[in-house]
Amino acid sequence: MIKEMPYITEHLSSLRQEIADLRNLNARFTEKSGHNALDQTALELRTSRLREIKQELSNMLNRPDDPKVWWERSRRQQA
Repeated sequence: MIKEMPYITEHLSSLRQEIADLRNLNARFTEKSGHNALDQTALELRTSRLREIKQELSNMLNRPDDPKVWWERSRRQQA
């Protein structure tokens, strides 16, 4: 099935990279002391994005049988 939908593989790869980047930034945040308001806001935004990714991955499990329908629906939600 993955062979039939290469864009899903690309999208998952992109999400994996984004998750790794967000985790690295969060790790740097925890190593640093003396956080200012901007640091805290950035952490909240990263945490929110990680929740969005989790929801998106969950939605992928509930996709319609036709992958084109799923892909278009996913793209509309991101816009």
